[in-house]
Amino acid sequence: MSYLIKDITNLVTCRNLTGIPKKGKGQSDIGLIKNGNVFIDNGKIEFTGNSLSLKKFLKNKNISYEIIDGKNKTVMPGFIDSHTHLVFAGSRSDEYEMRIKGSSYEEIAKAGGGISSTVKNVRKESKDVLIKLAEKRLKNFIKYGTTTLEAKSGYGLDFKNEIKMLEVINELNEKNKYNIDILPTFLGAHSVPKEITKNEYIDLICYQLIPYIAKNKLAKFQDVFCEKNYFDAKETERILSTGAKFGLIPKLHSDQFNSIGGVDVAIKLNAISIDHLEVLKSNDIKKLKNTNIIATLLPGASYFLDVPYQPARELINNNVPVALATDFNPGSCMTENLQIIMSLASLKLKMSAEEIINAVTINAAYALFMQNKIGSIEKGKQADVLIFDFPSYKDLIYHFAVNQIENVFKKGKKLKI
Repeated sequence: MSYLIKDITNLVTCRNLTGIPKKGKGQSDIGLIKNGNVFIDNGKIEFTGNSLSLKKFLKNKNISYEIIDGKNKTVMPGFIDSHTHLVFAGSRSDEYEMRIKGSSYEEIAKAGGGISSTVKNVRKESKDVLIKLAEKRLKNFIKYGTTTLEAKSGYGLDFKNEIKMLEVINELNEKNKYNIDILPTFLGAHSVPKEITKNEYIDLICYQLIPYIAKNKLAKFQDVFCEKNYFDAKETERILSTGAKFGLIPKLHSDQFNSIGGVDVAIKLNAISIDHLEVLKSNDIKKLKNTNIIATLLPGASYFLDVPYQPARELINNNVPVALATDFNPGSCMTENLQIIMSLASLKLKMSAEEIINAVTINAAYALFMQNKIGSIEKGKQADVLIFDFPSYKDLIYHFAVNQIENVFKKGKKLKI
């Protein structure tokens, strides 16, 4: 089916002419076209532009298409959630109550909660159960406009269950009912299992898991939780450099609670993104300034854990490209709603509407090495498109906690939401 979205009051293309992630003042350029038009055919964007250019384009089109009225509407690229823990089993709602009463993340973990609690639940469930649980969550992602997401392992913490998680993620990517693109990340170094020592587990990751994952193409990226009481900078470098030798692109969880050298590792290994950054120091921001490493900020985790928010303004002012993601997971950010994250970015990170939109589209695409396929509404790109029932894109941030999406297109197909 082909579609013409016609006379769009605000067409937000997020087009990118630089070939690098948007940063500094460039993060505010959303490629806005007033009274624009978009033509979708064969799953791709075939045309964007004004009415005069549209007439010339349509002269050469001898196919039928459905016209969608874009008057008083805003159209923008599908959202990209570049940091999620989609696959898990069980609930940790009791831990949420413990935090409200004053227990810290570390105290909950020491009491048998935290990541180890989810590990127990994941280990006992079959692949089929994990697939069903995750696909149910995909409905919420798509409903709020996320058309592409990254998904991490990390709740298996042994060979069998880390592989099981990655197989679940890959199967979901191949045949989920919404056709959402799901990119797998190996996060074996999320925590240390209780049954073996840390050194033994790192050896398992480096000598067994990474080679097997690479050989069977189960992950595109690798991630490590570089944090006090988890994996230090030296251990992080060893794990990520091993993965890089096998073709896994490095990412980092870093500077969430403590700053222990993760930024230096990210720069040394040319990581595609460095995520969290709640306690990021000014001197490390300056180090990131001359790189194109994406700083992926997760304000939902700050909100959920009641910890400091990320220094977004300092990052942007120092020309560090910023993306936003949910960090959807059962322990520190239980939401699939990227629009809520955008609202938090405005209020708590002091980002502008334009900066926020680029952070969940083109910059998030760079964080997943998908910038040539998704993240903007440009000719030849995949037709992942959102239609909002408001005339100004600023209403997306201003009118918060109300989902005003009217249509979601994924790979050119209009979805029921």
